[in-house]
Amino acid sequence: MWRRSLDLISQPLPLGAGLARMAAIVAEHMSVDRCYILLLDRATDELVLQMDRLSTTTEAGAEFRLRMGVGLTGLAASRQRTIQVPHMRRDPRSVDLGDGIDFRSIIAVPIVEEGELIGVFSLQTLAERHFTQDDVAFLESTIRPLLALMVNTSHARDDLARCNGQIQALNELGQAMNSGLDLDESLELIAARAAEALGAKGSAIRLSVTDGSLALATLYSHTNEGIDSTYEKRIAEFVAATGEPILIDDLRTDEEPHVLGASLLCVPLVLEETVVGTLTLLDKIATDRHDRRRFTDDDVNTLFALSSQIAAEIEDIRLTKRLQELVRTEQKQGKQLRTLYNRSRAFLESISDGLLAVDDNGIVIEVNSVARRIIGRDVKDIEGHGIAELVEDKPPIVSWVSRGEQFSSRVITLKTVEGRVAAMANLQPFHDEKSGPAGAVLTFREMAEVGRLVNRVIGVERTFTFDDILGESPAIQKSTELARVAAGTASNILIGGETGTGKEVFAQSIHNASAFAEGPFLAVNCAALPRDLIESELFGYVEGAFTGASRKGRLGKFELASGGSLFLDEIGEIPPEVQVKLLRVLQEKAIVRVGGDRTIPVNCRLIAATNRDLHRAVAEGGFRQDLLYRLDVISIDLPPVRQRLGDLPLFIERFIRIHAERNQKVVEGIEAEALSRLTDYHWPGNVREVENVIEHAVALARGRLIGIADLPASMSRAVLTPASGAGLSGLTAARQGYETAQEQMYLEALREAGGDVPRAAELLGVSRATMYRHLRKHGLAGQVSKVKYETQK
Repeated sequence: MWRRSLDLISQPLPLGAGLARMAAIVAEHMSVDRCYILLLDRATDELVLQMDRLSTTTEAGAEFRLRMGVGLTGLAASRQRTIQVPHMRRDPRSVDLGDGIDFRSIIAVPIVEEGELIGVFSLQTLAERHFTQDDVAFLESTIRPLLALMVNTSHARDDLARCNGQIQALNELGQAMNSGLDLDESLELIAARAAEALGAKGSAIRLSVTDGSLALATLYSHTNEGIDSTYEKRIAEFVAATGEPILIDDLRTDEEPHVLGASLLCVPLVLEETVVGTLTLLDKIATDRHDRRRFTDDDVNTLFALSSQIAAEIEDIRLTKRLQELVRTEQKQGKQLRTLYNRSRAFLESISDGLLAVDDNGIVIEVNSVARRIIGRDVKDIEGHGIAELVEDKPPIVSWVSRGEQFSSRVITLKTVEGRVAAMANLQPFHDEKSGPAGAVLTFREMAEVGRLVNRVIGVERTFTFDDILGESPAIQKSTELARVAAGTASNILIGGETGTGKEVFAQSIHNASAFAEGPFLAVNCAALPRDLIESELFGYVEGAFTGASRKGRLGKFELASGGSLFLDEIGEIPPEVQVKLLRVLQEKAIVRVGGDRTIPVNCRLIAATNRDLHRAVAEGGFRQDLLYRLDVISIDLPPVRQRLGDLPLFIERFIRIHAERNQKVVEGIEAEALSRLTDYHWPGNVREVENVIEHAVALARGRLIGIADLPASMSRAVLTPASGAGLSGLTAARQGYETAQEQMYLEALREAGGDVPRAAELLGVSRATMYRHLRKHGLAGQVSKVKYETQK
């Protein structure tokens, strides 16, 4: 029993399901007819029966509750003392549970830890039974600690999961506070992320206005329930006046019945000892009082710790708008000019972007430390100089200033001491009421930093390192060693190998081990992009470049990957007209957006991959030779699985472990006969196919070992590798010949149809789905675009 109990405790099951199964183990061990485990709900002072919610015998939504002190079980819990009654019928304290079962005997044991009641468990029998002192001692000294351990372990898991979710939400809140949006949009985003971080159903942000009152800035709710803003405002005004957070568990009002109550947490937003607003989180009370949710002291501490950052972000956004107003009225301020200058200097130095302020002639009059660091010059070498000496743009910045026009998210080129650097810039003019444009403020951020920000926002994976590469065969060891050497260089890399051999794993490993690891990692599948969009995806486009283009233009992947690595998968599928532009980028380290005429410098490491023979493609006229020379500076070839069958058990072992844990199954290995069947298979899909097969087998496995019956239907016959085909039996040789002939048949049908897969399916008299399945099975999917290209020549 100990082993079964500990195994059950170690499983990440829901608490109700785990306790229900533990009850079954206890009932079996103690030879009783029923074992109930109830836990104390401190909010209602009731005992709640723990049931397996996944059980098909349990009515959906059913829940049994027992008041403390009611019945023998409730009495044992309230007294925190074991109660045994051999004759339940004769005991007036017994209550009918309404299940129609006439139990004769009961023993109820409270679950207590360090003097604190956790719950109670009761054992009941249909026959009359006197539990011995040994039984009682066993239940109190063994079963009770096990149940307490299971409850504490489950709560610890729940707390860890809740903390992980809260950390993720807090990270998103941090991103929201640095989103670069205007005040209203930033407040809406911060309110939503704060509510998600602490599991609230709604949130409200109020800001202090000039008359000292609090104005509602944003109100967020992710449910259809309303928010009683009248009560929320009263609490917020109290918090703003005292400067202290407040937590209210049960806030009620009779004015709006549909919002009868809510738990509420309100904290002040304090900046330099001044309350600039309040942030309130609300969790409405549902009709069923058992569904209530309350905030904790940890929630108060977490939100209060973030409040100063939120206040600073709000004030930064406010200062941005305020600076424009102050600049416009600069001549009228007179005596306040020095104060204004000091405040503006503090603001300039506090922002994270580079900033250059210029007059109406384009002469730099202000520069912050971030701009000095990026440009690499001292103040005396920047202020007093023309903006054209520092920034290259078409039209020049000074022409924008003279017209009093603005722009945002525009890529400019900075002339730094280390060369030309691309940056994302915003230009905001300021005016003199009488003479018109008086100058402008230019803010900018290096494209490398923009790329890192975009990388975080879009969540590009770069999780693999060389430690994740499996294999002990000489072929893979040679490829890995070459990749490690390549990671220490800045040269372009070409990774070759069949589909599913792990080319992107190698690309990420190279990136994470290189000097570009701190920068973004962007991956582009060239074969997945439409032919007419691949150029704009790689190089970006300007406003009005083509029908449907964004009004502000768009950054390309080369710009977003600046300072990091750009992985171009299936590089052989790039059309010829894009190959020419890609060659120019590799030669000049600069791009020209689609529809534009301005050269934008880029600085990223290019890693390309292909499952085609590019040298053969060059010979056939499908790929430029000069581009291949630029890409193939360091060439890494990844062997297919059939050439490294000795590594197959390593893949199988890892994938069994991963998918067994993911499916919460106990699968420890694979039978020898099934392993032999997998070893004989030719694996056209390589490592990716190995994982798919093992995932399938783990899902179907009914024992601790994977058998042949658990393998996919395609594994029901052994398809031998070419290397093992010599001296085959007649049947095996015939099967291999059939596979080869079938592969040739589908390839010829594809050629006959000019690369048109639906047409090829018609020629063979099969469905499109069958055609696509066989193309993937025989590794012919990559031939589709090649056949189309050869047909169009």
